[in-house]
Amino acid sequence: MEIQKIKDVVILKLVEDDLSDPHNTSLIVENLLKVDGEKRFVIDLSAVASIYSIQIGTLVTMHVLCYENVAIMKLAGVNDKVRNVLRIVGLEALMEMHHGTEVALESFGKRKDPGTQGPQMQGPWARKT
Repeated sequence: MEIQKIKDVVILKLVEDDLSDPHNTSLIVENLLKVDGEKRFVIDLSAVASIYSIQIGTLVTMHVLCYENVAIMKLAGVNDKVRNVLRIVGLEALMEMHHGTEVALESFGKRKDPGTQGPQMQGPWARKT
């Protein structure tokens, strides 16, 4: 497992062996959540060629840990074979998936300063104040 942090997002690059060891993988995620206070995760599965039941269970456990700790977990780099298995077991609808880590990172969006307003709308559809 490779762990990297870009801005406020933790990227976990997993291999099949990581997913086959639910105890250790879940313990790492739990520590990132509870000890380090992390709230945004991208799980990079680009090195995972196929996925089986215990590995699916590891993903579900990670997802539940994030949910219980009010964190967000997104998947990235999911190949067609893995995506198809996740779709068959109903996880495609539960877990947000992106083509790569860059797209997943961008999907979190930019954090706005709560004291600022967004850009003003222009054009005939804009409401006049």
